[in-house]
Amino acid sequence: MPDQPPIRTLKEGDLFQGFLLAQEAAYKISTKGSEYLELKLADASGDLKAFLWDVRAIEGDLEAIRADVFLRVKGAVTSYNGRLQMKLDKARFAADTEVGDLSAFFPVSARPVPEMLDELDRIIASVRDPWIGQLLKALFVEDGDLRAAFALAPAAKSMHHAFLGGLLEHTLSILGMAERACAHYRALNRDLVVAGVFLHDVGKTAELSYQRSFGYTDAGNLLGHIALEADWISRAVGKIPGFPEELRMQILHIVLSHHGRLEFGSPVLPKTPEALLVHHLDDLDGKLEAMFRAVQDEAGGGSWSPYSRALERMVYRNRWPGIGQA
Repeated sequence: MPDQPPIRTLKEGDLFQGFLLAQEAAYKISTKGSEYLELKLADASGDLKAFLWDVRAIEGDLEAIRADVFLRVKGAVTSYNGRLQMKLDKARFAADTEVGDLSAFFPVSARPVPEMLDELDRIIASVRDPWIGQLLKALFVEDGDLRAAFALAPAAKSMHHAFLGGLLEHTLSILGMAERACAHYRALNRDLVVAGVFLHDVGKTAELSYQRSFGYTDAGNLLGHIALEADWISRAVGKIPGFPEELRMQILHIVLSHHGRLEFGSPVLPKTPEALLVHHLDDLDGKLEAMFRAVQDEAGGGSWSPYSRALERMVYRNRWPGIGQA
């Protein structure tokens, strides 16, 4: 990445000139009848809304300015309703070869992927139930394409763990909590919980697109990750001779119910202890990640974060320092 400040470090009044990824781009008409360009520009550290109020300042082909391309822009950081944005003076299309290291423009997990995959393999190896062990190995070890996608995909488009490697990080985080819960609630079937955690979001590898900006694939829009993974699980189970039907139903039930409520997209409510646990741990991990992100969001300043759509609230940033707090 060229020598330029990360978006996260920009403050009101700062001038900016450099390359950014256009996650969104749209030509619009102002109330005065003039055409302007509205953008969402990003690098690995974050994103900003940007506006070019005079499209005559665009250099080159206007049609080349679209979502999922790199732009070279020049402008100043301003503030509107407590949120930073960028008022652009110039913008032009930039080829990938001009930008250089593309990885600098995509948010990634703070944890190295090889380290996370090693942890994934250790957890799968710890499963004692032979049927669950076979199923998890078939999907996450032997299927190289799925394993690679699982290591790369975000956990969501924007709500939580919205970065490359986010799905794997989210899954391992839930597994860590699940181990503690199963040690406390001895009546839980630990291996069944592990299977449910591994499988509850695996369909997001096909639901989401994440080669540039994060969005939804055709399959994601038409089917959704729950339907996708339910189909994959049934297909994988069908290739394991003698796989118990009762176990297949219980694994599928965890997957189908993990959103917890019908209005949130689950076709059934959690009706087993393992399904209830997976739902609540999934919900907790997603909400806490969104809350920590809101606390760290420097936009607006002061004691309160900007309004978080994921949490439907602002977050108080003045945390009391405690033992073990990062």
